[in-house]
Formats: sequence, structure tokens, C-alpha cells
Amino acid sequence: MRIIFALIKKEFLQIFRNPVLWKLIVFLPIAQLLVFPFAADLEIKELKLAIIDRDQSAFSFDIQQSLEGTKYFKLIKGIQTNTQAELAMKKNKVDVIIEIPPHCEEKIYRKEKPVIGITANAVNSMKASVGVAYLQQFFTDYFQTLFQLPIPNAQLQPAQIDVLVSRWFNKKMDYKNIFVPGILAVLVSMIGAMLSTLNIVREKELGTIEQMNITPITKGQFFIGKMVPFFLIGMGEFGLGLLIMVFLFGIGIQGSIFTLLLFTTVFLLAMLGLGFMVSIFAENQVQSMFVIIFLFIVFILLSGLFTPLDSMPHWARTLNLANPIAHFIVILKSIILKGSTLFDLRYYLVGISLFALVVNSITVVFYKNRVS
Repeated sequence: MRIIFALIKKEFLQIFRNPVLWKLIVFLPIAQLLVFPFAADLEIKELKLAIIDRDQSAFSFDIQQSLEGTKYFKLIKGIQTNTQAELAMKKNKVDVIIEIPPHCEEKIYRKEKPVIGITANAVNSMKASVGVAYLQQFFTDYFQTLFQLPIPNAQLQPAQIDVLVSRWFNKKMDYKNIFVPGILAVLVSMIGAMLSTLNIVREKELGTIEQMNITPITKGQFFIGKMVPFFLIGMGEFGLGLLIMVFLFGIGIQGSIFTLLLFTTVFLLAMLGLGFMVSIFAENQVQSMFVIIFLFIVFILLSGLFTPLDSMPHWARTLNLANPIAHFIVILKSIILKGSTLFDLRYYLVGISLFALVVNSITVVFYKNRVS
């Protein structure tokens, strides 16, 4: 036990003797947690709208006034022709163009079907799809109101139906409630995998790893001494992230703290094992960083942090079965937002535990053969 404590002390001294490393460990994850949820908000708050009015009627004027009064659209005035609208869209001054055809009001009251054109800048596909959906809903509601006729006989009036909408687990539909738990998962992964990857490779480059190998230290003692400092740092970062989530973003934890910490412990051990596994096969720090960054890009893009898992193709969902970050994001959202129990998430616990067991076993088995 004294040997393990001595190794842990050595690792902490190495970390805090490096003025750059400990500052990155402390400040970089906090900065990411504070910046990303505000910068990566996928909610569309404003759409720049241009209207080409070829009708010049009371109907077209009323549409402009109604759209100008909504919170989603900012009306760009001074655009009267298709050429002007096309130029404005190419310069990103306009997101959506509405073209009202001539005699539109007359055709409506003659019960004809005039075509109102909607052109969206689809370079930003999400903005285009949301803008078109907003406008389609707007015109549907507008025409329903326009042709709503009073019924003289009150007894023949249809019964009024009130629709009560409930949004479970995210009542205000705030994207931060979804994004912050995902960022927490990514931060724990980065602390666990990247720091542990660089640690052994750096010692291999300096030659100190050979000095460790000729001592009577066992594999188990060596890896416990390496793992404990980064494990404590990772858990500390996670705890700090939870405090920021609760007190800054106002996201309460609906589930059990014990369940949350249990899953984080197993996941962090898995990420530490992954980092150590990469480090024993890599020859230098550059090589190890290329490998771990490649893995992280794949894991994060397939994790469901930016796109829903259900919208991915079948092969991507199949590949995600081996993606620990995707599973951990689901776990955090389930515990924090839904209050899921350990029993509800038992299969995730088994899966992540198996992943941690496999990568740590590979690390221990192949360690001596690779670095000696």
C-alpha cells in the first residue's frame, strides 16, 4: 500500500509541477462548460425575411404586418424584385423570401388557389427547415382566421376543444437542459482519456518508464498509482460541473446522486483504461494524440450530442453500441432530467462495465511487452 501511495504522490507532483498542465486541467473544462451551452444553442431565435409583394393589396399588407409582429422574423425592407432578393440571399442578408403573386387577394376571394412562393437559404439546413415550417404554420393559421365565419344559430356552434400541452422533463423546451449534460459527459471523457494517454507516452519519451520497469513494482500497483490521480481529478471536475449546472444553469438533478456518481465512476475508469491502452501502443505523444483525437471525433459525432440518435442511419446506430460517450450521455440525461433509477439503467451499467474491463485488461496484459 505504501508503494501505491508513493506512486500517487509522484503523479500529483508531476501534474502540479507543470504550470501549463494543471491550469489546463482546472480552467479549460470550466471554460468549455461555461461557453459551449450558450454558443452552441440550436434554437432558431431570428430569421431575416424579405417579402416581394406583387399584389400590393390590403391582404398582402396585412401579411407583412402580421409577420413583422412575430418574434421569429425580422423583416428586411427595401427588397422589391427577385434580383434584389437573390443578391441579398447570396450575401446572407436574407434567410427566407416570400413572393406574393399578382391578384392574390382577388383569387382568394374567388376561391381560387394562388401560389405563394417561399424560398429558403438551405446552406444552413436547420435554419431553412425551421423557417419554412414557421411560415407554413403561419399561413395555415392566417387563412383559418381569414375564412372563419360566424354561425348565426348559437345552438349549432360546435363544441370548443382546448388542447393542453405538457412537455415532460424539459418544460421550457430550453436547449441548455439537453446540451449541458452532454458537455459534462464530454469533459469527463477528455479528462480521463487524454491525460492518461499523454502520461505514459511522455514517460516513455523521457526514459523514466524503463526505470520503473526494473523496480519490484507490480503491474497492478503501477496502473493503480497512475489511475488514481486522474480518477480523482476527473471526479472533481465532474462535481464542479454539476455545481455549475445546478446553480448557474438552474438544471436540477431529478434522480439519485449515488446512481449518478456510480455511473460516472465506471465510465471514468473506462476512459482512463482507453487512454492507457492507446498510450502503450503509441510510440510518441504526437502519435497518441492523433489516435485519441480520431476516436473522440467519431465518438462525439455519433454520440447524439448534436443530432438525435434516431435520425442516424442503421449502420451508425449499430456502431454506437461500442460508443461509451453515447451511452453516458443517455445515462446523464436520464438521471438528471427524468430521474431514472439504477434498475432502469442496469443494462447501460453492464455495458460500460464490460467496456472498462476489456480496455483495462488489454492495457495490463500488453504493458510489459510493449514498453520493455
